Amino acid sequence: MLEQLNLPLSTLFEASLDGIVVMDTDCRYLYVNPAACRMVGYSPEEALQRNLFMDAAPRWRQVMEKKIAEDKAQAEMHPPHQGVGQLIRANGEEFEMEYVEAPIVIEGRLYIVVMFRDLTETRRLSRNAAALSQIASTVAIAGSVEQTLDALAHHVVEATGTLHCGLFLIDEKDQSIRVYGESEHYDTDPREEREAWEAAIRAGAPAPGFEAVLKREPVIFHNFGETLLADPRFAPVHDQLREWPCGTMAALPMRYGDRIVGWMNVGYPSGRKPNDAEIAFLSTIANQAAVAAVNARLLVEVRAKAALEERQRLAHELHDSVSQALFGIALGAKTARKLLDRDPREAAKPLDYVLSLAEAGLAEMRALIFELRPDSLKEEGLITALTKQVESVRARHGLAVDADLPDEPDVPLELKEAVYRIAQEALINTVKHARARRVGLRLADGGEELVLEVADDGVGFETAGSFPGHLGLRSMRERATNLHGTFDVESAPAHGTTIRARIPVRLGV
Repeated sequence: MLEQLNLPLSTLFEASLDGIVVMDTDCRYLYVNPAACRMVGYSPEEALQRNLFMDAAPRWRQVMEKKIAEDKAQAEMHPPHQGVGQLIRANGEEFEMEYVEAPIVIEGRLYIVVMFRDLTETRRLSRNAAALSQIASTVAIAGSVEQTLDALAHHVVEATGTLHCGLFLIDEKDQSIRVYGESEHYDTDPREEREAWEAAIRAGAPAPGFEAVLKREPVIFHNFGETLLADPRFAPVHDQLREWPCGTMAALPMRYGDRIVGWMNVGYPSGRKPNDAEIAFLSTIANQAAVAAVNARLLVEVRAKAALEERQRLAHELHDSVSQALFGIALGAKTARKLLDRDPREAAKPLDYVLSLAEAGLAEMRALIFELRPDSLKEEGLITALTKQVESVRARHGLAVDADLPDEPDVPLELKEAVYRIAQEALINTVKHARARRVGLRLADGGEELVLEVADDGVGFETAGSFPGHLGLRSMRERATNLHGTFDVESAPAHGTTIRARIPVRLGV
């Protein structure tokens, strides 16, 4: 056709990666290059039987009809025009394209040349990059397994425009299967959905997609919804499947190193099938999901271990402080009771002893109860928490503590908790290792940052060497630096120790 039109650029048009169409003024195709044929899905012979109005999506067709009518009404040839439009492929799929349209005159006749490129791939790559960024964040800040995989499944559906993403984890202990991360476009309760799938699997239904684990590679299932609806073993999920118009499902193994920890199912609507690029992208996400799942599981284990250690520490504290105080109170009360009959005046001394023990035990219990109640810091405030901690150290250890505390600072709860834990650890280190007589605790609210300082008059240590309490110092430093703060230690043998933490008020600064 180009040769008939005497166009010298025929070779370039044929080799172009962009779609190129030559039309007459009625938008009938006179030439369609190979790239355009590939994009729309028609052979050259089929394409030449069509026109722009047949291939334009309805919303763009109206715009083009108006523009063409305006161009025909003008006596002179219109200038080149560029824009974004929507075409329909031979399979009925709509896609967005960027185009440049220009008129040309050949042997006195007017023709229109349109060059266009499919934006689908560009947009897909952009969405994939955004999705991977979000998924990487999910992996980095993994919470519970359920929260982590729910968020990840949501990102998959948003990035791919699919109907569904479900993640199945294999329990390493008993090899049972748990369903996580269900994300749907239709309105349903994710927890009920997961329970229904797990009920079907327990009743003997084969876990959908498990074949990807056995083969250790992606597996595509066609007519997925119809197949499961025809199987009575999947009765618990039949109601969901009727609402879910899933035609094709891709199952992808979740790899963590050499291990397969589960698999990811992604559901496509009828008539749509994943191509190789999508499968490669989904495989990357499935492997990221494996990392997220393992991280979340490890975090749960670490938290459980930390909780056990904290319970053991509190039990030890109760034994060493409150239970001993109660024993002393009972002993002092018995002594006072005997003296009341023999010499009432002498009974005052053991009674004073009982009162001092009761006050110390009360202060210690307040501090321990505060640690057992995570919401106390939010309800009572940082200053109250620090005051209780100071009272506990004074009462229990007889250490002189000078506290210089401001009004309650208006800062995030996360920051308050970090300051409280650093102060608590610093006082514990002082009691255990410093052999100090006096310690000062000072908190300053500078508006831009909180500055905590704990200074004692104890034995000190050589900061460059190994010394008792270094693990506590490392914990304090990590708490400060995790909030983008700084932590400094000043000490020398026989010259006491001062720790100073500076934490910005605006977290993340």
